[in-house]
Amino acid sequence: RQQITSYLYSSLSSITMKFSTPSSSICLHLQKLVDVANKRWISMEDLFDQADVDKSGDVSKEEMQLLLDQIHLTDAVNFDMVWSSLDDDESGEVTREEWRDCFSQITPSKVSAEGVTWSMKPIYRDDVPGGLVALVAHNKMKAQMASFVELNVEFFKHCRIITTGSTGKTLEDKLGLDVHHKVASGPLGGDQEIGALVTQGLVSAIFFFKDPLSAHQHAADIEALTRVCDVHNVPYATNSASGKSLITAMAAMGLAFARDDDESNTVKEYKAEQQRVIQRISRKRKY
Repeated sequence: RQQITSYLYSSLSSITMKFSTPSSSICLHLQKLVDVANKRWISMEDLFDQADVDKSGDVSKEEMQLLLDQIHLTDAVNFDMVWSSLDDDESGEVTREEWRDCFSQITPSKVSAEGVTWSMKPIYRDDVPGGLVALVAHNKMKAQMASFVELNVEFFKHCRIITTGSTGKTLEDKLGLDVHHKVASGPLGGDQEIGALVTQGLVSAIFFFKDPLSAHQHAADIEALTRVCDVHNVPYATNSASGKSLITAMAAMGLAFARDDDESNTVKEYKAEQQRVIQRISRKRKY
């Protein structure tokens, strides 16, 4: 009788642990996945779809290991611990419901968000500033831009898009794409408006299909926009070939893949020199 009681107690404890909130040590490992998703402005639902390589509706052990490798967490988390938390029924497969139930208990460590977003549509959270993707094209390149966006609509329909007025109208009319914000036409200052957003750290990438065979009355604005992208390390593509590369990079590493890169030495040196100038002027005024 004592052995039976001990066995039942052990079984009940195991079941209770299985269905209770994950322990703090397990939470820390699961939290790392949530933080990666937040950094890339993607929902945990999207992360599940990324893990479900064969589109079976479930995630296998091999697929989960592949996901951790893709997001560079293989050495940062305890796989067995994470897997035991996700595979609630120990079937060897993680269903979407198991994934949701597990991660709904995990709070992001770096942001005080409302929780994990489960919507399939936005891959951004409202509490994270920026993440804009700019789409701009000169008049003779608008058709090519529209074709490019149409070919990659599954990517762009999840983006928070900003465009110049004329390009935005083309994308809305031709593709029914939802444009987050429109600025003025390029020659009327639209390129400068986008450049200002780049300077504020609100733009993740720019697709600017430039017409290389025509003169432009706002050539100085075009040069200024690409220059400010170089200053602030914002990736930009100027044709369909480089556009494909940029989409591939963002799909693999997230929309914010360049966000945490260090400033270039040129920018660092410039800022240091500016500080020295300010200090010299301040010292002169004291006298």
